[in-house]
Amino acid sequence: MRRLIKAACLLALLIAPLAASAAGTMPSGPCRLIDPSTCPNTSELMRSTGFVQALGHFAEGVKASYFKANRSLSEQAASALGGQSDHVVVLDGKRYLFSGCPSHDCRGNAAAVILNEYGQIEAVGISSFHCDVQCDDARHLDFYIKTDAQDDTVLAALKTWGTSDTIRNGLFHPESDDGIAGRMDVHLIP
Repeated sequence: MRRLIKAACLLALLIAPLAASAAGTMPSGPCRLIDPSTCPNTSELMRSTGFVQALGHFAEGVKASYFKANRSLSEQAASALGGQSDHVVVLDGKRYLFSGCPSHDCRGNAAAVILNEYGQIEAVGISSFHCDVQCDDARHLDFYIKTDAQDDTVLAALKTWGTSDTIRNGLFHPESDDGIAGRMDVHLIP
């Protein structure tokens, strides 16, 4: 009887993921950068082959002081995306928004990346307190968008992400978001 119960449990464990995959509730197979729909979350995207290199190529040497002073945009985005992971947001036009925040520092610091259906990075968003010698008291949003990917969908998705309750609820001082609309900067990447 015990063997029958064990066999039934084992069968259920094997069939459940297949049934969920067939129902469209979870991606099948490993996360692949060339098909972001296969990535269930940001952590998996970060581990996918070629993502970190693609992030470096997207930023092409851009330096900024978001989480740390005068570091590459790709390094800072990767540090945030490699921490606590959010779920994927599917956007219009077969685009995917992945986001996360730095490990042990989700108090308004965060990053997002938008990929097209082929895994090409179209935009990167950074939520930070602009840290050079010292960090600002007010939160800033900086959006980097590929010139050829610039459209209302990408910018609206980044603004929605940057002003979401997920980020706002993590702030130690909610007043640091007062006037955030005036601290949103869009940077175009050729």
